[in-house]
Amino acid sequence: MPNYSSTNRTCFLGTGIHEVCPSNCKTVLGENKWIANIESVCIAGLKLNEFVEGNNTFTVTISAFLQAQPEIIDLFAGKNASTQDLVRYFTSICEPEEVGSIAERLSNEILFRLLDIDFQNFQNIKSMLGRKNQVANYFDLKSSRFWKFISQERICKLIAYLTKEKSLYVLAAQFLVILSPEVISKFNEMTELNEEEERNLFLALEDNIYTIPLVSPKIYGHMLEIFRDNLEIFFILDTMGPLVKRREEIEDISQSFLKYQKKTNQKLSIQWIYSELFGLEYELVVEVLSVLAENQYITLSEKSTLQNLLKNGNLESLSKIKLEILNQS
Repeated sequence: MPNYSSTNRTCFLGTGIHEVCPSNCKTVLGENKWIANIESVCIAGLKLNEFVEGNNTFTVTISAFLQAQPEIIDLFAGKNASTQDLVRYFTSICEPEEVGSIAERLSNEILFRLLDIDFQNFQNIKSMLGRKNQVANYFDLKSSRFWKFISQERICKLIAYLTKEKSLYVLAAQFLVILSPEVISKFNEMTELNEEEERNLFLALEDNIYTIPLVSPKIYGHMLEIFRDNLEIFFILDTMGPLVKRREEIEDISQSFLKYQKKTNQKLSIQWIYSELFGLEYELVVEVLSVLAENQYITLSEKSTLQNLLKNGNLESLSKIKLEILNQS
């Protein structure tokens, strides 16, 4: 455990314990692959500890949190309840992108400690508010937004840790709502959970279990297989077949558009989208356009114009689409 008591040390850039960290410190240290012991050159942990003991300013402390290498934060958070609470506080007030880059490299154990108390508080508040509660999901909270800036691979590793090492299925299952459809479709490969662990994880979602195949239709067959002996769940899943098939069709069309956009690196023009969707069932068209709008590949105005044109094909819609084309040029 590092020595956090020294107050006379300076860092490799000459900054003292009660001075703000330079804004380029994290980048400089991160690019240096030859430092064997980061604590020999970085005193961010000391600055954080001084704040816990009431001997440092907030400005200095938050600069240390943002400029410290993740391993420094990991060691500091693991020292005691007070240091852990300080790290949790900073993760809730700092910009989600900045916190995400730190949390990406924290250990599973520290991530679990930060998450566990936070999630318990969320559940308590949700229970007290009952039907008045407007936040249905833990990740909708402002303090939890940084999780959406952590890679899908890292989240899968945390899910596996919470499941295998902690047997906390309800907590682990929360992360299923922020995994992409592509990751969910190969979820068992990325987490290496066995069938029983995976089944318990899905069961922890309770009624929300039936949203998973609608989010990622490609996992539908796998879910039917792992719930083959649970007649109630299997029956409901089985009746969802036509709905899942439709979602898969929407997903396939939408993904083909997104792949085309990434390949050409050009904005999807409304005339091109119109030509691709012309002749398809109108309800299907509306859902595909909604996916494109949600992913910000088209604007709400473009979505409305395309819907009107594909539904009516009238002169009014044609005039609108001309204006859209002119605005794009």
